[in-house]
Amino acid sequence: MADPDSERKARPRWLTLLRTAGSVALGIGSAVLVARLMGIRFADLVASVRGAHLWPLLVAVGGTFVLLALQALRWWRVVRPVLPLRYREAFSAMLVASAFNVLIPARGGDVLRVQYLGKRTGTSRVTLLGTELLDYWSDKAGWLLAFVITWVVSLVGWKQSPQPWLLHAIGVLAVLVLGSGALVGIAHLPVLRRLSPRLDPGPRWLQKLRSGFRAHDGRSLVIVVAGLSPLPWLWEVPVIMVAAHALELSLTPMVAFAMLTAANLGTVVPVPGGAGSFEAAGAYALAAAGVPHHAAFAFVLLYHLSLLVPMVVAGVGLVAHQGRSLVPHRRAGRLRRRRRDAVLEPGRPRP
Repeated sequence: MADPDSERKARPRWLTLLRTAGSVALGIGSAVLVARLMGIRFADLVASVRGAHLWPLLVAVGGTFVLLALQALRWWRVVRPVLPLRYREAFSAMLVASAFNVLIPARGGDVLRVQYLGKRTGTSRVTLLGTELLDYWSDKAGWLLAFVITWVVSLVGWKQSPQPWLLHAIGVLAVLVLGSGALVGIAHLPVLRRLSPRLDPGPRWLQKLRSGFRAHDGRSLVIVVAGLSPLPWLWEVPVIMVAAHALELSLTPMVAFAMLTAANLGTVVPVPGGAGSFEAAGAYALAAAGVPHHAAFAFVLLYHLSLLVPMVVAGVGLVAHQGRSLVPHRRAGRLRRRRRDAVLEPGRPRP
């Protein structure tokens, strides 16, 4: 009988390389198009980059590792009931996955992390995927909470409100976050599951996916969503404000958050590392706030590099140091013995 977690047949390498090259071309092309529409001259852009101060960018590089640590803290809390990793192992896995996200489009590093940890520790990869989706949802919920906090701080300290486009973007995000959360909750109502026998208990892969969702009770979810998820977003806002001094820009918290929001929305385009799309969207947000166009584009480019380069160097270095292993052999053996698949087995209630 085939294992439902078995891997699919690998696609040809040339097809993967072709798709990656096409994605990079799409991202860079979008950045060039936006730069032309903004009237940016290449000479002005180069002059802005060459005239940038170094120390604010070094602060941004250091802030990148704190950002990863906060993201790893959230993911560690989400995945711990299913896979009892230590925090430093969760941080290592997050670092390597982030490095591969730079190289693989559509957040392929996160998928590789699930595949690797599932295979190495004996945990169901579908169950791990359930926790990964829960982590993704909580990250977006934290985005909303961070926006509310930033709005309050901006009103009190800078008397500034968000621009209309930002309100519209956050509104769409709120609908998606609340709607997806409501759908998951409704799907677990006993009456609906009785009305749809195909979903109760459903195929084994669906049961395992649910077990990843059910790994947390209400109190645990509140800690993750309200306590941990906003931290990476709130941390990155002051880092952007400090990094902007590299080009002698003085950004308010709301403008920094707007740039962060636009840049992350730009990464929806399936481009490795958001190359080009990150710059295009982030520069648009800064230009809309009154930042000179060439300075806006140059800053977003430099800030993006301060995020990507440290992650790739550290992630690749960690993989080389650990012998292409996210989890050492001894620790993987202990995880196999301690894993809680017996508790989270489909159809069985949580203790």
